[in-house]
Amino acid sequence: MFSFQVYPGNVLNTYHWRAVDVGHVVVWRGWYAASGKDHDTVSKLAIQDRDTTVAEDIRLVESVQRGLASRGYRPGPLVIDPQGGVNSEHPVMHLQRWMRAAIDGK
Repeated sequence: MFSFQVYPGNVLNTYHWRAVDVGHVVVWRGWYAASGKDHDTVSKLAIQDRDTTVAEDIRLVESVQRGLASRGYRPGPLVIDPQGGVNSEHPVMHLQRWMRAAIDGK
C-alpha cells in the first residue's frame, strides 16, 4: 500500500507499507522538496509528522492488529450499502482478501 501527502512549500511525503507476515509490517517514509535538497521546512515537517500523525497511527494500527487476532473478529465489511456506493466497505473487504491471499501465497 502506498500513500502520499502534499504540504505547503512544495513538499511531498510518501509512505509505503509492506506486510511481512500477518503480524508485521515494514513502513518506508520519504520526504521530497521541489529543490531536491534537504532544508529546514522538510526537517520540521518530518519531525511534526512523526510526533503527531505517525505516533497516533502506530497506536491505532497496533490496536486493529490485536483486534484481528481476537476470537470475535470475522472478516467482511462493517458498513454495508446495498447499492455498493461510497458508504460501503465492500472494496475494503476485497482488498483484505487480496492481501490475505498474497501473504498466504495463494
